[in-house]
Amino acid sequence: MSTLKNPKTRRGLTLLAGSAALALTLVGCSGGGGNAEPVPERDLGTPVAGEIPEGALDGVTLTFAGSGGLFQDGQTEALWDPFAAASGATMNQDAFDAGKLKAMVDSGNVSWDIVNTTQFDTARGCGTLFEEYDYDQIDTSKIPEGTITDKCMVPQILYGLIVVYNTDKFGSNPPTSAADFFDTEKFPGKRTVSQSTYVDPQTVEFALAAQGKDVQNITVDDIESAFDMYRDLGNDVIGWTTGAQAQQQLEAGEAVMGLVWSGRGYGAAAAGAPVAPMWDEWMIMVDSNGIPKGVKDKQAAFAAVNYSLGAEQQAKMTELTSYGGVNIDAKPQMDDLLTEFMTTEHLDTGIAPNVDFWVENYDALSAAWAGWATGN
Repeated sequence: MSTLKNPKTRRGLTLLAGSAALALTLVGCSGGGGNAEPVPERDLGTPVAGEIPEGALDGVTLTFAGSGGLFQDGQTEALWDPFAAASGATMNQDAFDAGKLKAMVDSGNVSWDIVNTTQFDTARGCGTLFEEYDYDQIDTSKIPEGTITDKCMVPQILYGLIVVYNTDKFGSNPPTSAADFFDTEKFPGKRTVSQSTYVDPQTVEFALAAQGKDVQNITVDDIESAFDMYRDLGNDVIGWTTGAQAQQQLEAGEAVMGLVWSGRGYGAAAAGAPVAPMWDEWMIMVDSNGIPKGVKDKQAAFAAVNYSLGAEQQAKMTELTSYGGVNIDAKPQMDDLLTEFMTTEHLDTGIAPNVDFWVENYDALSAAWAGWATGN
């Protein structure tokens, strides 16, 4: 597994616009965060990713709030159930919702211990919505370089915003650059692009990359120019508001190209659609393990995250979910199709986001995104 290209450690506060993935109907939870009893001091030893002393957390209850569906089911099986068995803790599952997280933190009644959110969310909420990590309690030695982008996160998965194209249309002449996505003369047909409620800076960065810009050196004025590129596609651009819709559009042939999450491109291909990924210029995406501000047993939450980072755990998570793991020693068993769509095989051609810029200029981004998402 390669490391992240041109990594840069970042700080600050991020987009509280929801998870990068779909929400699930909320289920009941009774996380350790709601326990008012004093937290005992424990000697867990030197942290090693994927390990915890047997029974070290007997009697502890933790709750993970994730993005639902097959992804969270796979995480539960690969990460959290084995952690519970090894540590003695009870590990509950819930569905992440940004508004509910804020309400919990504001009320001081936090019932989640670990949440699945984006690197932008933990950056923007670092210190206010999320706890800073004590990295002395986390074995980060096997985490891909550059994927810890603020003090309130440990990476959870690596995925991407990628171009997926129809091989029946362009199999002999595939797109090879971000600029090709916007070239409707050379590559005729409809493109699908996110118009979801989630404010996505990497959709903007993709268009700027197509202009030849370095996303690490952009200005506020560049934001509208990016949306103008999508608008200039005219009738050749259609929107998706959920990952499932993006996948369906590719499967049905409604779009000959899509700027979509890598897992949804893989889903379309696995369902039999004639599609393939373009890896020449793609946007590297990282989801965070965030610890909500005010969680009562940070040590237990850190221990759970540390366990989840083990090579064996990360390999199994990839096998069950199709998302890239965050341990460089993980060796998932993948067939040819999953290997073709696996982001961790292509990090050398990916473009890392400018997290600091988007944290500092979120209001401008949010306003411009609202206009794009509503067709204005």
